[in-house]
Amino acid sequence: MMNAGGASEAQQNIRGDVTKRKASLLERDPTAIAGNVSARPDVFSGWKEIANYMGKGVRTVQRYERDMQLPIHRPGGRSKGAVIATKAELDRWITGRPAEDPRMWPGARTNSLGAEFLQIDSDTALTFSSIALDTKDEHKRRRSTQTARTAYDTIMRLRSGIYLSNEQRDRLDTNLERLKSNLQRLGQNV
Repeated sequence: MMNAGGASEAQQNIRGDVTKRKASLLERDPTAIAGNVSARPDVFSGWKEIANYMGKGVRTVQRYERDMQLPIHRPGGRSKGAVIATKAELDRWITGRPAEDPRMWPGARTNSLGAEFLQIDSDTALTFSSIALDTKDEHKRRRSTQTARTAYDTIMRLRSGIYLSNEQRDRLDTNLERLKSNLQRLGQNV
């Protein structure tokens, strides 16, 4: 849900929590935020540190990364494992306006379901293309090929309107490469 200023309700809540935490810190140590003494490190390592800085639970912060593009970095480019985030990027995300990217218009739940649908549809299409490649029955081959091709076309049409995490995108791209290869072996122009 967006307010008139363009920030989501979650971002407003986080902004309020961080502002309160900074005010509390400033009362205890007026130099902490003024720049003489660092109140917090510039880089947070791990979900707990990031969540503590934002005043949220670890799972909530992970959901923000998955559904709302919280700026999290993974050393070595891995999709799982260690995570880091910079204070400046988190502050910008908290106070910033949401992206004007049309892919972000659907709600987080709708987007999450769309991403899940794309993955399931790609798995299903791979199954049908494998059936078509393995069968000797020409009628079954034609129906299975058509089903796989319809799923492929649907995925290609819908994927531009759905935000995918790096892990989701990598998995979907792998499936689509295999599916495209199978469809080409079945005589489809993709």
